[in-house]
Order: sequence, then structure tokens, then C-alpha cells
Amino acid sequence: MLSTSAGAAFAEDADSVPVAKESTLTSALEYHEQEPNDSFEQANYYFIGDAVIGRLGVEGVPGVWEAYDVYKIKAFESQKAHFTIQGDRYSDSWLQMTVYDNTGSKLKRSRDGQYSLDAELEKGKEYYLAVEVFPGLQPGGHIFDYKVSSEAVR
Repeated sequence: MLSTSAGAAFAEDADSVPVAKESTLTSALEYHEQEPNDSFEQANYYFIGDAVIGRLGVEGVPGVWEAYDVYKIKAFESQKAHFTIQGDRYSDSWLQMTVYDNTGSKLKRSRDGQYSLDAELEKGKEYYLAVEVFPGLQPGGHIFDYKVSSEAVR
């Protein structure tokens, strides 16, 4: 589970997300998530330009369904990052991305059913990207295989 401040942030309304016009990088590296990565404290490192493959909806610890994956991002330069997620979309649930600052405050969230998100990152700061199932993961429900990729946008 995410920390309390992140959990409260998930309950907030979605922000508007502009569509990226021009990008400069393609994925340099593709890798699989490493469990556990279900909180800010357990977040996997993620670098802009890379792609990560993950899965939600499976039973991790017996009786506990994995509903979140969290990635930690270090901004090595000030830039706009464009995140894209590829994955299953069902009539009753879909994947959602949210960017948080290093204190756990929500900065930006993808719109309902929209599989991209732009976020301004400041040089030297750390951020978190959370992937979750919306409107919520039900035990024994759908399994979501996904791929998150990103690129710097001019």
C-alpha cells in the first residue's frame, strides 16, 4: 500500500493532461519491475527514457492483491516528461498514473481512461510515479500487464 498521504491523494479528482507535441528521446532500456514496489519506501528506480514492464492484480502475499506499483524518478535536468502506459482496459477498470513530489504530494494524474501524462520535473528533485488500477482492484478481478515508457519533451 502507498503511504497515507499518497492514499489520500488517490482520492482527489483527476487533473487535465495536455498531449505531447514533440519528443526527443525513445526508450533506452526496457526492464521488468522488481517486487515489492508497492509504496514510496519500496519504489523501483526509473529513468526518463526507459521503459518498465509490470503487473497488477495478482496475489503477492497470500490474501493481498497488488493494486499499486511505485517508481522513483530523479530529475537530472529540468524538463517536461511524457509518460505513456500500455495495458489492458476493461469496461469497469483501467490503469491510471500519478506523479508525486518527494513529500508524497500529488502533482499530476492521468485522466480517467487516458493512458498518457505530462509532468514538469525540476533538476535535482526526486519524484514518484504510481501506477494503479482505477476505480479499484477487486480480489480475484482482472490482471493488468502493462508497460510504462517515457521521454523528455521539448
